[in-house]
Amino acid sequence: MDTRVSPSSLLARARRAARENGATLVGDEESGRFSHELVKGEYRMAGQKVVVTITDKHWLLPWPVVEVRLRELLASV
Repeated sequence: MDTRVSPSSLLARARRAARENGATLVGDEESGRFSHELVKGEYRMAGQKVVVTITDKHWLLPWPVVEVRLRELLASV
């Protein structure tokens, strides 16, 4: 996902969104990981893009739901 927000601002907003949604986010402005009871993953910055990789998800959670929710969260940060 492309972003025009500075990495430090993006990280602060992402940490707040994670906290508000019961998730844990560990990392810095370049890369890190996140976890929630339903999904786990990693992120990294590539220029002005945030690359998110889902490493594990609850088996009942459909992939389209994961994608939509992540896009919503990233759009709100």
